Amino acid sequence: MNVLLTAHEAAPFYKWGGLGDFTGSLPKALNKIGLDVRVVIPFYQIVREDFNKNKFGVKEEKIGEFSIHFGQGRQHIGIYKSYFPKTNIPVYFLSNKPFLSYSGPRGRNKKIDQFAFFDLAVSHFIPWLVTNEKWKPQIIHCNDWHTALVPLILQKKLNISVPTLLTIHNLRHQGRGSLKVLDLLDIKDEDVKTLRRGNPVTEINVLGEGIMHATRVSTVSPTYAKEIFENNDGNPIRYFLDRREKDRGKKDKIIGILNGIDYEEWNPKVDKFIFHQYDQENFEDGKKNNKEDLLKSLVLEYVPTFCFIGRMANQKGIDLLIKAVKKIENFDFNLIILGSGRPSIEKAVVKFASLYPTKVRAQIVYDEVMAHKLYAGCDFIIIPSHYEPCGLIQMIAMKYATLPVVSRTGGLKDSVSNGKNGFLFKKNSIFSLIKAIKKTLSMFKNKKHFKNMLMNAIKTDFSWDKSAILYKKLYEDMISSSRVSSL
Repeated sequence: MNVLLTAHEAAPFYKWGGLGDFTGSLPKALNKIGLDVRVVIPFYQIVREDFNKNKFGVKEEKIGEFSIHFGQGRQHIGIYKSYFPKTNIPVYFLSNKPFLSYSGPRGRNKKIDQFAFFDLAVSHFIPWLVTNEKWKPQIIHCNDWHTALVPLILQKKLNISVPTLLTIHNLRHQGRGSLKVLDLLDIKDEDVKTLRRGNPVTEINVLGEGIMHATRVSTVSPTYAKEIFENNDGNPIRYFLDRREKDRGKKDKIIGILNGIDYEEWNPKVDKFIFHQYDQENFEDGKKNNKEDLLKSLVLEYVPTFCFIGRMANQKGIDLLIKAVKKIENFDFNLIILGSGRPSIEKAVVKFASLYPTKVRAQIVYDEVMAHKLYAGCDFIIIPSHYEPCGLIQMIAMKYATLPVVSRTGGLKDSVSNGKNGFLFKKNSIFSLIKAIKKTLSMFKNKKHFKNMLMNAIKTDFSWDKSAILYKKLYEDMISSSRVSSL
């Protein structure tokens, strides 16, 4: 089976968030079970520079070019090819200086135009692949709003019939912007679902278009697939979700497939960043030695130690954590906070840490090395997210025998078994979080039970193998129920 996966990022070449891990890991797992997977992403300038520095240990080469009509003129696309390091899995990079070289923040309409251009380029790249690489994709796997226009363009502009899957990694990011992008793409108004809502519409919802036009839609955890239909806060995407369900029924139900993690990167047995490498056979000594090293470096006492690792964003619930800890009188544990993001949240974290100079440490930066040290040296990790489509931190923590204390939402709920390999608390509840923290401290004193939980955690398998099998089954269902490809 041939699968073309497209996204705006793919580790190790370019990683902005969890989607980069997904795009960099799933193809390898699918390849292991016999699928021929190829990936296409933009050739950002920063990626080009990293290739020149030999950062990835692989080379890229230009293998062709084509041009597309976008707006008032034609734009040339350069095609470059490389491979994921230590694999034979091809990665294609589409190059265009005006639209595909810049990877940083920009105004929302410019961002919409950028990825509308990329989606148009990807759509034209597909027949180029068939002709020049002699490779015909049977599935096009799109991810988030950045590639959500591909199904629409293939169907309505290029008249190409090939099954498309849209995976939603975070519903909050929808690609909402000016309708002028339709003129740039030369797409007729009647082909756009955004314009069929029965009331005046002044902007396009790119993710909504993907939801309506893709053959199938998936999310990154089973619980999140349910939660997106429970959103009643006026989020405009709800219209598209309800409309799709009404039009297609249960046959094409949105499904959730839990993400995995890459154990080649996250494995205490081979982790070069930690003080003492270990596995499930000697994890007690490994945890003890890493904890001693960590606490010594941060000048903290050897007591139960919690950590928080993540972006300083409203979603991540750091506000909940601060309020909860403040309400625990005379607490006897350490809390180490690592991350960066919104300045107002960073400022609140620094102020909070200053109130407890002997117990709380805050490092307002994302430090990859320190993250590894925290996973290896802490007893617990707190993930108080207000919502979490999947989450990888809790999976990584368990591999390092660090018990997760998590909000009962999304992929956190799907991956943590309360009282067995971690602890769950009611989302958005300060009282429930306080109760969970106290429960973990009580469990910490029960050495036998605590060790059993650590063993359960470190043995829990979150490799991509299970996810790959589920994606393969979904791909097969899509092919068997679709019309013959027109490629």
